[in-house]
Amino acid sequence: MTGDADGFVEIELAHGRLRGVRCEGALSFSGVPYAEPPLGALRFAPPEPPRPWGGTRDATHPAATAPQTASRLAAVMGDFSREQSEDCLSLTISTPGLQGRRSVIIWLHGGGFSSGGGGLDWYDGCRLAAEGDVVVVGVNYRLGALGYLYADGLSPGNLGLLDQAQAIRFVRDHIHNFGGDPDAITLMGQSAGANSIAALFAGGHIGPGIRRAILQSGAFGIHALDTETARHRGSRLLHHLGLTGSSSELALRAREVPVSAILAAQGAVAREAAELGDTSPTFHLVADLPGLPADFRFDTSAAAAMANVEIMVGVTARECQAFFAQDGRMAGLEHDDAQARLQALYGEQAAVDYAHHRRSEPGATAADLFSDRISDIVFKSPAVQFADVASAAGASVYFYRFDWQPPASVFGSCHCLELPFLLGMEAAWRECPMLSAADPHAVARLGAAMRSAWLAFARDGRPASPALPDWPRYMPETRLAMHLDNEPRLGSENV
Repeated sequence: MTGDADGFVEIELAHGRLRGVRCEGALSFSGVPYAEPPLGALRFAPPEPPRPWGGTRDATHPAATAPQTASRLAAVMGDFSREQSEDCLSLTISTPGLQGRRSVIIWLHGGGFSSGGGGLDWYDGCRLAAEGDVVVVGVNYRLGALGYLYADGLSPGNLGLLDQAQAIRFVRDHIHNFGGDPDAITLMGQSAGANSIAALFAGGHIGPGIRRAILQSGAFGIHALDTETARHRGSRLLHHLGLTGSSSELALRAREVPVSAILAAQGAVAREAAELGDTSPTFHLVADLPGLPADFRFDTSAAAAMANVEIMVGVTARECQAFFAQDGRMAGLEHDDAQARLQALYGEQAAVDYAHHRRSEPGATAADLFSDRISDIVFKSPAVQFADVASAAGASVYFYRFDWQPPASVFGSCHCLELPFLLGMEAAWRECPMLSAADPHAVARLGAAMRSAWLAFARDGRPASPALPDWPRYMPETRLAMHLDNEPRLGSENV
């Protein structure tokens, strides 16, 4: 390692030299390639290990994100501006120092498999690294059709998942250069990132050194696509792109299609499938393809695959307010229509549950009941079932529910609301709509307690913090969870 008075630092990897920068009590390296750029013949191919680079690679500037359209939660989280490029398979690494062997946290971002990036300011790992003396690694992976298209002769599907697996291998092989311990790695992901972690375990992509997993707001109720559905969506994308011909012709022509055209076609397919109440992404995980078993389920195959892992799993109290609170279609929603939509999307039991809550909560609007029932169906109940199976299989499981919310917020304790408490600097979240009118002291106090618990879990497998009550292991018999609020407490998660 070498450093200079301007705050830059250089290190040597097996692949070449990197130049990073000091930030907020840590060192930061952005745009560290973990795979070859997926360009040309590699556009719809599994990731390949990176080749050595010549000279010193500049890792001091924010890395490009995967190509993507605007996030559907921009009105909730805020928006961001960042260069986009297919040359996006990179890591952002924050470390307190380059000597020693610290616990490592690998962060897999959410965004419905279609937006976001591991190196965004929201997910800056410098504060977490400095507070906890850990190494934090953010992962960029391919998104949308470029990452999850399934089309015979063109794309095998699950490329974004295979990117994540390659990133984990690269971290395991090289994190010692950044002061990390390759035998003490925690995978941490939110939403699509949590789904990805479960899929990585179920698909057999987890090698040695992965000891713990933190699964935040996994949409486990959104099952992996079957191959028939995935193939149909792939054919619709090709239709919108005007691509036809034999497999070899298709592959050659698809390499030349502009990224903008692929994103536009992806949007067209999404609009064809759009339906009020359906939160599932258009392109995402596909079962029985490279990377996943045919019988993949979050509450069975994934949970069983994590039997020897220490797990934190949890949800926010009203996940789907992020998706529906500002949807204009909700304003005129009537109870009968809401109940019928739930039955059409999620089955008879969803309609029965809606009717029950309608009777027990006579003052609730159809919009609120509709949103809360889908929160239960997509997030809470599947998370509890996952915890039940993983715990019964022998995993050490800890469950939480994030209940905190700003006063009078239309979003409540919605999807993504826990993220500002854990990652990024305060400035990154300053204009975040879901934090509007929040007491900064309350955010700082609960954030410090949560980071302390998350860091303790990453170090020794138990989320303990002086600012929280004693947090017992989750057991199917009691289903005790830590309720995170201004006054944290223990409570039972009933479904």
